[in-house]
Amino acid sequence: MAQLGPDVVAAINAERAASEQRIQTRLDEITELLNEVPASTRGAVRDYVEVRFEVDHQIATLQERISQIEERNNRYRMFAETAQGVEAELKLGEIVRAFPANQLDGLERLQVYFDRWGEFLMADPREANSEGGVFPAIWGTVAMTMIMSLIVVPFGVLAALYLREYAKSGPIVSIIRISINNLAGVPSIVFGVFGYGFLILVVGAYIDGGPPNANLPTMPSTWWWLTAAGLAIVAFAAFMTTSYSLGSRKVLAKVRTQHLGTISLLLWVVATGAFVALIAFTPDFNGFYRPGLPNPTFGKGCLLWASLTLALLTLPVVIVATEEALAAVPNSLREGSYGCGASKWQTIRRIVLPHALPGIMTGMILAMARGAGEVAPLMLVGVLKLAPELPIDLQAPFVHLDRSFMHLGFHIFDLGFQSPNSEAAKPMVFTTTLLLIAVIGTLNIFVIWLRARLRKRFHSGQF
Repeated sequence: MAQLGPDVVAAINAERAASEQRIQTRLDEITELLNEVPASTRGAVRDYVEVRFEVDHQIATLQERISQIEERNNRYRMFAETAQGVEAELKLGEIVRAFPANQLDGLERLQVYFDRWGEFLMADPREANSEGGVFPAIWGTVAMTMIMSLIVVPFGVLAALYLREYAKSGPIVSIIRISINNLAGVPSIVFGVFGYGFLILVVGAYIDGGPPNANLPTMPSTWWWLTAAGLAIVAFAAFMTTSYSLGSRKVLAKVRTQHLGTISLLLWVVATGAFVALIAFTPDFNGFYRPGLPNPTFGKGCLLWASLTLALLTLPVVIVATEEALAAVPNSLREGSYGCGASKWQTIRRIVLPHALPGIMTGMILAMARGAGEVAPLMLVGVLKLAPELPIDLQAPFVHLDRSFMHLGFHIFDLGFQSPNSEAAKPMVFTTTLLLIAVIGTLNIFVIWLRARLRKRFHSGQF
């Protein structure tokens, strides 16, 4: 082993002395801070500092062990010649598998091919996502799409039912339809900004730590409970008047029906205002996850906010498709149901919805396909380059809505435009793109097949 020169030894000793001096200075500062802490909490703070130093020491030990292993692996290298005649140098730590490619028969080559696909689909990524598999990205994409569908489909179908079957033409309905059309034309990045600005910074921060300003006036407990009771009564009255005005048009006079509709609208406005007041002025509410701050739980991008943002993005698709499906149901079916004595809701539930189900599923699959391929909003509301913890696993509560996740679309963007070696990541980019197209295409084929079966089932019942 070569001997180090006196200048190098002196530099190492000087650096070591400076490091020890910095550590001693930091310890002196911590000791002074501990002396300023009240005696009642000094023991807890001292225990925290000791645990923190122990954890830092363990991290440094592990990092040193990793460096030793990497150095040992890099001692051995293999030189190989590529098919183009270029000599390549491979480190031992970079070799994942080795097989004699030129000596394999057809079956063995097929086995290697499927093994590589199995690794791609089931393994975790490595080497800055440029190697390994995309299983976390697949799982995150599927979980986000499923939760988004569970949110957007019921709300979209209910909104379309109201607009098509219950609402009368008027200024309010016109404003709602114009808003839906405008919502469908808003760029997707705007939804991401809305999700970040409202869902994360307002709703998520409120869930974690309560109101952002502790100096805001709060409602006395007695008045808060009285407001909550009044909210329950007003909401029940709004629901009853709405149901009565919508379900009895053929019995009531038109003027009375219009008055009931206006009254129900005013009641819903009052109920919404009371609900906002209850949330904003809740007494003695400091959030559900204040002990975890400043590390937020829901005040950051996560699976829940990503799903809600994309649900809002795809809501116009579901509403428009469901409305067209409801309009395509022949009126003769409704009239026959009314003639048999069925009520309006019974007609919708047993006649209209089953026949409109293929169109509703069309809207659902369009929403799922668009949500699964969106990237821009997710960059602001929950997707990460690397998220080792899956959003859905076998640990209770099984669905972790507060976790960030990986996404196939963002994975493609990251490899293609953010990777330090984009040329080496091209195979992974193309393969991941093919996988995303295959997932969306398979989903479309399945729903088209199911829609064809439903159409065939109800075709004979139309007259």
